[in-house]
Amino acid sequence: MKSLLYICSLLGALSGAAQPAAKAFTERTDSGFALYANNPEWYPVTMLFTLDNTNLRFSEGNKLQFVVPPKSERFRIGSFVPARTDAAFRVKYNYRTCMGDVRARPKDTVYLLPFTKGESFLLYQGYNGTFSHGGEQSIDFTMPEGTVVRAIRGGTVVEVVQQNNRQCSEPDCKKYNNYVIILHSDGTFAYYAHIRQSGAQVKPGDSVQAGDAIAYSGNVGYTNGPHLHFSVLSGGFDKWTTWPTKFKTEKGVQLLREGEQYTRNY
Repeated sequence: MKSLLYICSLLGALSGAAQPAAKAFTERTDSGFALYANNPEWYPVTMLFTLDNTNLRFSEGNKLQFVVPPKSERFRIGSFVPARTDAAFRVKYNYRTCMGDVRARPKDTVYLLPFTKGESFLLYQGYNGTFSHGGEQSIDFTMPEGTVVRAIRGGTVVEVVQQNNRQCSEPDCKKYNNYVIILHSDGTFAYYAHIRQSGAQVKPGDSVQAGDAIAYSGNVGYTNGPHLHFSVLSGGFDKWTTWPTKFKTEKGVQLLREGEQYTRNY
């Protein structure tokens, strides 16, 4: 008796972000089954498999984690071949997905401040801030609504949410965050949050350069006042990893500190 069972377990990505739409599927071959993945997203997706096959050998051995490139329709993961031809076999697997390559790490990159030359803003909440940054390497600039938000680094726009207009200072309002996510060449993402409703100036698939205008700031989602929330992060199955970032400032290249004012003079 031969049976097929496909089980998909998807974890949430980040506050308000959609789950990756990547799916795994098999196709029958002359010798067994081929395992493929489809990833319609603009970003890579990491897939972690758990196998519970009967009488089947997996071509990739103990390797169970794979990174599926963006816009892949038939990315080959591996194949299953019966260990014994005189016995029944069954394909059964589970998998988890997460946004991005979980192995991605930021290189020694210096980022641009996310606003226009000549402007100056207070960094009112820094890394591990007490309001909403506990255990998180993120920063918040106090910023009037409608301020132009600029890309801190070049990359590809992979996700935009801008339809929300609700705001509150409770964590439940994370689901109303508006944001732009940009994928960098090292596999990390930049997350720009709390943009105003219909405030994005880019769309998924767009290429941007450092300093390009990408959105207008707002006061939407989990926020206690108009500001720009920003972080550099990489994917994870249980939570994102956020990374400290060095910026080019009027005081030189530095990690930004809570409570200080920063001016973009370039």
